Amino acid sequence: MAKVVNFKNDADNEISLYEWTYRLGEFGNRSEDELKELFLNMDKAMKYVHTHGYCIKSFSPLEIQILNNSPKQIKFNTVLEMPNDATIKNQLQKEDVFNSTCLQIGIYTNTLKYLDVNYLKEHFEDFAKSLPANDIPYYRGVIERGAGVYFCEYVNEQRKRDLEQLNKEIDALDGGNSNAKQYVKTNGLGYKMDDNLTNDAINDNIYRQINGLKDAAFINYFIIPMIIFIMGIALILVFLMTKMS
Repeated sequence: MAKVVNFKNDADNEISLYEWTYRLGEFGNRSEDELKELFLNMDKAMKYVHTHGYCIKSFSPLEIQILNNSPKQIKFNTVLEMPNDATIKNQLQKEDVFNSTCLQIGIYTNTLKYLDVNYLKEHFEDFAKSLPANDIPYYRGVIERGAGVYFCEYVNEQRKRDLEQLNKEIDALDGGNSNAKQYVKTNGLGYKMDDNLTNDAINDNIYRQINGLKDAAFINYFIIPMIIFIMGIALILVFLMTKMS
């Protein structure tokens, strides 16, 4: 039976994805940019969980939490330990990518409550009309062809290609004037690169129950100093015994 890890709820600093997405008033309606930022960080959290040998139990928007009202802090309430078999691991990871993609499409198109996976596969183009144009190839690849690529990796590669193309166009226009390239970067006309595809600094803390860092901290702060202390006492005893002899 797979090991199940449930993460403690803290009502004071977290809100469900469902509430964050659809709640009006204080937060208002979420823009396309806000949703994309959240989905990127949700994907990074999922990749982090996979990297540590676990998969996601549920992609219900009620089972995914945003901590401290920050789209960078995403917590899946329950994760399941994956078996050691590489083929099964790969299949479980691809299933998570697929389910995450369905969740994102359901939120973008406001069809989440009644979204049927088979219907989505057969009528993807109808849904595509409500998706961010730049991301349609990714969603199509996952839904229609079963691609297992992480969304954060796709976006990062897309931005790299766009930046390379932009630099080529600048070179063609001004003969490679470095000042023009710098202007593009400093005035927001370029693309912000995202080299950290795992968001480790944040996810290390959120998922410390599965990453082993808690045990490592215990060893660093308690076991190692104790060993050093014992070795010190032993050296002192050896020194005294040598003196006495």
